[in-house]
This record gives sequence, structure tokens and C-alpha cells, in this order.
Amino acid sequence: MDLRRLDLNLLVVFDAVLSERSVSRAADRLALTQPAVSHALTRLRQACGDQIVVRRGHAMVPTPKAVALQQEVRAILVRAQRVFAMSSAFDPARSRRHYQIGCSDHAAVAILEPVLGRILAQAPFVRIQLTHVGRTHAADMIRSGALDLALGVLNSADDAIAVKTLREVPYVCVARAGHPAFKRRLTLDRYLAAEHLQVLVQPGSFGVIDQTLSRLGQERNIRLVAAHFEAALRLLPSTDLILTVPKDLVARQEARWSLQAVPFALEPFRHQIAMGRSFADDPGTSWLIDMLSA
Repeated sequence: MDLRRLDLNLLVVFDAVLSERSVSRAADRLALTQPAVSHALTRLRQACGDQIVVRRGHAMVPTPKAVALQQEVRAILVRAQRVFAMSSAFDPARSRRHYQIGCSDHAAVAILEPVLGRILAQAPFVRIQLTHVGRTHAADMIRSGALDLALGVLNSADDAIAVKTLREVPYVCVARAGHPAFKRRLTLDRYLAAEHLQVLVQPGSFGVIDQTLSRLGQERNIRLVAAHFEAALRLLPSTDLILTVPKDLVARQEARWSLQAVPFALEPFRHQIAMGRSFADDPGTSWLIDMLSA
């Protein structure tokens, strides 16, 4: 492909069409006419040698090749946006920047929710996209440029990734009200004898709770694994499962649950921000980090 003959604005159309699954909605999002987006899609198909999207009934469905390309295209757009943002002063009141943030549902509520109103007020044209990712995936996506930041537990600082801890929260054991194991003090033996609900944001990883138990030569009986903290809480009342989570997750609704301290020494949950080490060269990213750190 001769890049000198390729209009890189086509990548913006590619991302919009795949995100919206509709030419008309992509046109509205980009403030273009529908024929203009259709023409750009034709040029994309010629450049990529692929249909990009195909119609199935009333829906536009991306091809496997387009799905495989989407994250790479987004990473290119984010990098391009960052290059031009770094070349000029950042004014949140006028910026139209699109931020890509990786996080769990818990991190979004715990870190973003307290300051979101202030962010939206100071930057009325900024757009924020949240992507559900785990710690390893988040670090890889920051390195690739697909994410500006990640929120959560992100102990992955290295030469490319910087991690800032905002606060630490102790873990607690949570169960439905009246759970029989919570009628007495929860000992390690009772904890291990119970059945557990585990939250695992990134499949295939090994969380701090089970790493700690493994060092003690113990293993808990995990009966259900959920990818989202809120889903875990919604599933808990209909079972006798025990959920071990950061205390701030249930702080506003403690009366609904049986709560006890974790019956073994466990490091606190760390609310963190992960970012590329070059973030200081990008005033837009620095501004967002300052807002989140508040």
C-alpha cells in the first residue's frame, strides 16, 4: 500500500463505522453526510481489500479482518491525537479530545465517579471512553497507545508504565444477611470450608486473595467467577457464597450484608492510575491525571 495516496482521515471513518455499526449513525457522529461516509467506506474497502462491514438483515456486521484491525486503528488515532495535543497548550474548556480509559466497574465508580462532574464541567467537549480491562491487558494497551490511562489494581510499573497509588482500602468478607457462617467470628477454617464467589476482571489471572492463600498452603472453594464487581453483588443474595472484596465497594450499603474481617493477613486493595511514562509531555493527559487524583 502506498501511504502517500491514502487519506488517513479514512481511519476515522473506519473507527466510527465499526463502533456505530451503521453508516448513518457514523455520519451523524462525524458531522458528515451519509453519501460522504459511504464514499469513504468504498475507498477503505479498496485500500484494505476487504468489505469492512456487511449487511445482515437490518444490521451492519464487521468482517473478521475489520475486527482484527479495529484496536490497531484506534491506537493509531490515539497516537495521532496525542502528537498534536503535545504540540500545543491544552485548554480543557476548548479541547475536543477523546480519552480512552481502561478500568473495572469498581474502579470507574471509586475513582472516576467522585470527580466526573468536575471533569465534564471543566471540559464540556471532551469525550471519555471506558473499556473493561484487567491489569495485564491494560498495561499492554497503554504501551500500544490504545489506552491513555488505566484505573484499578495495576502493579505493573516498568520502564514504559508508571503507576500512581491514590488510596488503599482493606478487604472484607461479604455474604447475604443471615449467612450461617457469619453468626460467629469467621475463622480461616470456616472461610476455607465455605463456598466462594470470585471477581476476576481478567480471565486466567490469579488474584491477590488466592495468591495469599497459596503462600499459606491453602485453597478456597470457588464456585462462581464474575468479571464485574456489581454483578457479583447482585448475584450474592440468592446464595450462601462468600465474596471477598474491597470494603469501599459495600460502604454505602453495609446494612444489606453480613460483613466480617478477612481471617488472614491480606494486603489492602490499591486504587491506582497507570499511565505511560511520557505522560508528562502530554498536557492533556497530565490534566486528566490531576483531576482523577483529586
